Amino acid sequence: MAEIKAVKDEKPARETPGRSGITSPYFDLAASIAVAEAVHQRGGGQCSSEQLAAWLGYKSVLSGTYLTRVGAANKHFKLVESNGEIIALTERARKILSPVMPDDALNAKVEAFLDVTLFAKVYETYKGSGLPPEIGLKNLFLNTYKVLPDRVAQSVRVFLNSAEQAGFFTTTGDRSRLVKPSRVISPPTPAPATPNKEDTPAVRGAGGGGDGTMGVHSAIVGLLRELPKPGSPWSYAEQTGFLAAFTSMIKFIYPAKSEKGEADGA
Repeated sequence: MAEIKAVKDEKPARETPGRSGITSPYFDLAASIAVAEAVHQRGGGQCSSEQLAAWLGYKSVLSGTYLTRVGAANKHFKLVESNGEIIALTERARKILSPVMPDDALNAKVEAFLDVTLFAKVYETYKGSGLPPEIGLKNLFLNTYKVLPDRVAQSVRVFLNSAEQAGFFTTTGDRSRLVKPSRVISPPTPAPATPNKEDTPAVRGAGGGGDGTMGVHSAIVGLLRELPKPGSPWSYAEQTGFLAAFTSMIKFIYPAKSEKGEADGA
């Protein structure tokens, strides 16, 4: 994970009174992930608000910038949750910071981006087609979604940055079109086939083939395959018959040599 850097405290950010409309986060997705990362790295998954403010480089938990930044991570992207005193990671944040499957982090970032109502509306409107230029987005945010006038420029910037951070511009390579990124799925690795040892008796032979039969006469291999499964009852008569057949086959395939090195009967 990237090192968490302290940020310079700023003046409290305040909502400007006026017409109501769709709200948007003051901070983008990456800045919100950094909040969750601080909770993960420094707090082991949860911490107090006082601790988090110090870790992020803010002088006080009453800092307006701190509150709006945690608000983006909490209310908009849903990467942390708070009961007032304790701030903890959500399951979505854990998927981003400690993914189990290859596509966990990607999917969680997409979900976080689309959980912002304003961003989801823009995506639904323009998916499959090109985004308007930045001036057009500003007019859209101002006139259609009723974003407060002094928040429009920042909202467009946060929207574009977050879309890029969530992978929505990966397909096109620029910010001209929103395309939901493809899931990254690793194909399952098939288990190697294992022969049934009970059904196929192991036969060792010269040359050492894959099944241990290379170099062994096929007639012998065929006879050995007639052996019953280990532990199965086998009568004395059946044992005697098998051994007699095996002995005869050996004598036929491998004629005995005389002391002079010549095969008998030659």
